[in-house]
Amino acid sequence: MRILPDLTGLELPLSDFLVSNSHAFSRRELLARWSKHALESTLSGGAATRVLPGVYCGTTHVASPRVRGEALNLWAPRTLVTGRLALHLCDDSLPVPPVADVVAGPGRALRPPSWVRVHQHAVPRTSCHLDGVDCVTPARALLDAWRSAPEEERRDIVWESLWARACTWRQLRVELDRAVRVAGRRDLERMLGWFAEGATTPLEVRAKHEVFTGARFREFEWQVPLVLPGRRPTVDMLHRRAMVVGELDGDRYHSTRSARDEDRNRQTDLTAAGYAVIRFGWRDVVDRPQWCRERLLTTVAGRLGLPGIA
Repeated sequence: MRILPDLTGLELPLSDFLVSNSHAFSRRELLARWSKHALESTLSGGAATRVLPGVYCGTTHVASPRVRGEALNLWAPRTLVTGRLALHLCDDSLPVPPVADVVAGPGRALRPPSWVRVHQHAVPRTSCHLDGVDCVTPARALLDAWRSAPEEERRDIVWESLWARACTWRQLRVELDRAVRVAGRRDLERMLGWFAEGATTPLEVRAKHEVFTGARFREFEWQVPLVLPGRRPTVDMLHRRAMVVGELDGDRYHSTRSARDEDRNRQTDLTAAGYAVIRFGWRDVVDRPQWCRERLLTTVAGRLGLPGIA
C-alpha cells in the first residue's frame, strides 16, 4: 500500500489534500485519515472522483496518465500496465491513449470500465516501474500496443516508440520471438529485419523503406562510406552521379553541442569536396514526406542539368 504524506498534527481537508497530490488513492488509504462522511462530501462536492471501484483521486488530476496507472495498480494489484499507456509513462512525448491496457492472469474476474482493456494471459515475470506505476517492460508494452492497435496504426506506434527510445529494436525482437500469437507478425518481422540490415536509427529505416522508395530513388545508395581530406564519413544517402548527399538526423540523436558541432564540420567538409548536402529530420519525414522527396529530386535534377524533377 502506498504511504500517504505525513499529515500528523495538520487539519487538512480531504479536498485540499487531493488537489495538492497528483496521485490515486484507495478507499482504505483515505479512510485511514479522513471519515467516510468527509469522503462522500468531497465526492458530492466535485473535488474528488472515483477513478475505479474503490480508487479515488482529485478531480483536477483525473486525466493524468500517471494517476490512471496508479489507479489500475490499486484496483487490481496483481496486474501490470502495458500497451500505449506504459509507453507514455516511459516517455511522455508519446501520445496518451484513450484506452489503458493491463495484463492480468487467466481466469481473473475483473469488470473493467470502458477506458480499461484487460488482457487475460500469463503476467510477465519481468516488470518495471515507469513514473511510479507497475508496468511490463517497455519492449513488452510496445509489442502489446502493436497487438491491440488497428492495422493501419501499428507501424506508426513502432516508429514513434523506437524513435523516443522507449526500447530498442533488438529488445522488441526478443519479445516477438517469445510470443506465441501476434497479429501482424510477418509485418513486424519485416520491419525489424530492416533494422538488421545495418541502419543506425529509426529515422534512417523509415526514410529508406517508406519515403524514398520507388524507381525515382533507385540510383541512391544507402550508408555509403566516403573518403574526404581528413575524414572518412559514412553518409545516409548518396546520389553518386549528381554528388548529392541526403543526411537524416534529429534532436534525439544529434542533441548535444558536440554532436551539432560534428554535424556542422562534416557538412562543411562534404560541401568543400563538391557535394550538395540535404538534411531531413524526424518530423520532416513523418509529417511531410512528399516535400522531402521533391527537395531531394529537385536538387539532383539541378546538379545534373535536367529541366525538372528527375
